[in-house]
Amino acid sequence: MIVVVWPERIVLGVIGRGDELALAWALGLARRWSADLQVVAGYHPPVGMFPHIVSAREWREARDRARSRLTASVRDALLGVERDALGEVGLTLVTDNQLDHAIATRAQTSGLTLFSIAPTGLLARRHRARARRLAAELPCPSSLGPGQAVEPAGLDLVH
Repeated sequence: MIVVVWPERIVLGVIGRGDELALAWALGLARRWSADLQVVAGYHPPVGMFPHIVSAREWREARDRARSRLTASVRDALLGVERDALGEVGLTLVTDNQLDHAIATRAQTSGLTLFSIAPTGLLARRHRARARRLAAELPCPSSLGPGQAVEPAGLDLVH
């Protein structure tokens, strides 16, 4: 017997530029199940080259620009969504080299992990491979998009 439990918490890992359709999909699932949605995204901080050293102000400005873009995307996706049927929506922004760890940490307490990957572009294939590797190691069901489920590590289904 397979028991299906609706997730109380969904994690949406944004790898690379992200995809607005994936965000709408994640919000739709969260609304359907009255689940909380945690959006986790990475950004690239500025890189200094000798003799220029990146200042704290430049670092903060890069982070603020990335947070502003992420917040605007979520706000736009929430337009027209019934908020009373939706749990809390949270945003986490980390540097790109910490993104995998941040997604994996939040997935430990989620019932479902989804990935937002830009469908086209120079690095689309690399981002999809990164998401697939990460998803395969997570303890909860994961999906790279509608119809693209990735079986979690150690999942033992009893038939």
